[in-house]
Parts: sequence; C-alpha cells; structure tokens
Amino acid sequence: MDALLTQERHLGPPTGTACAPIRVYVISPVRIYRDGLVQVLGRRSEFTVSGAADTFEAALPVVRRLEVDVALYDLRCPSGLAGLRRLAEAPQVSIVGLGVEETVESVLACAEAGIAGYVTDAASLDELAARVSDAARGELNCPPHIAASLLRRLAAHGSRQDTPHAGLGLTSRELEVAALLQQGLSNRQIAHRLTIQLATVKNHVHSILRKLETPTRSDAAAVLRSCSPGPTSLAPAARWPG
Repeated sequence: MDALLTQERHLGPPTGTACAPIRVYVISPVRIYRDGLVQVLGRRSEFTVSGAADTFEAALPVVRRLEVDVALYDLRCPSGLAGLRRLAEAPQVSIVGLGVEETVESVLACAEAGIAGYVTDAASLDELAARVSDAARGELNCPPHIAASLLRRLAAHGSRQDTPHAGLGLTSRELEVAALLQQGLSNRQIAHRLTIQLATVKNHVHSILRKLETPTRSDAAAVLRSCSPGPTSLAPAARWPG
C-alpha cells in the first residue's frame, strides 16, 4: 500500500471531467490492495469512492441501488469471470477489470463477460485513473491488436445470428469449440486446432454442457445436431489468435 500512496503523490492532473465525480467501487480479495486503491482514488477530485468489498456478492446490493458508476473488479476474486458477469447484469455500471492478462484470449473472455475497460498488473495509477474515466464515458482503450480481435469476434458473432444455434446462448468461442466437439474431437485436439490452452478448452466445454443442460459431451453433440441441418454447420468461419 505504501507503493500505491507514493505513486499517488506523483500523479498528474485529474483525468475526469468537471462534472459530478465518478462513483467508484473497489472489489478485491486482497485487503491491502483494496484499501490502498480506496485511499488513493478517494484523494482524487474526479472520483468518489462508494465503498469496497472482497467479493462481488457483497458489492451487488450497492450496485443494484444505483450508487456506483464504475466498479473495479479484481480478476483474482475466487468468483472470477462468473462474478464479473453477475456485476455486468446491472446496465448502469461500467466494470474495469484489474489484473487482466493482456492476451487476446484473456481480454476477449473478459469483454464477453462484460468489462468496459481493464488494466494489467503492470499498470500505473495514472493509467488506472484514465481507464476508469474512459469506462465512465463509455470508451474502451486497448492496444490495436486487441481492438482488431474484438472487431473480428464481433463480426463473427454477427454472422452467426441467423444460424440454428444463435438461440443456444453460446459465446462465439463456445460455438467454435462446440463445432469441434460435435465432430468428436478431444479437448487436446480442440486446443491444438484453435491454438488455445487445454485448460481454456475444458472451461469452454464445461460452460457448453451447463448452458445446454447436458451431462456429457455426447449428449451436447446430440443437442447440437438436433438443431443443425448438417454435421458441419457450426464449423468456424474464421480463425484469429487466442
């Protein structure tokens, strides 16, 4: 926390607007980190700290009472992306992810879960303040290669809206995994085909089974085939890093 306070003394001019302060809520399981952010952000004129919590469950009542503009959500929370999705259900709140790994796969997963911005563990307090202000304005600041991947994912998602599987509630990446699962590929083969980690494939398969309410991979494949005109209807139309 001393490092946070030392860095705060060297912060530049406020990055927010001259309007009402942005109401910020901090969610992190690490108390010294959480308390440090509360102290530092609370000293800046463009922010007012609505509170802090160690879990998203504790934050939900405040969020639902419309007392928060931007929630800072630490990805180290045990609830992970599931907690992020729950917070994102409140449409008036923008979420900035803390400690996000700046890889295409990680940022896309967070974007699909509902973040409006993010910072990595290497970000400065100036960068965090800027991302909070960006999120409050409805803007996303990210590297060009991440932005390009987000656009490709959006285009792929749009092209699938009129497919027989559009109503299954699967994300774009889950549709890609489901296509290969339907073809009988193993998790390791799917990971190799999509150039993603094996653990990531396992998470996607688990999510697919949950959303389709099926206990096994074969049951999920049967559901997919039942609403598909052919065995390859889910084949990915495009590939991108991650």
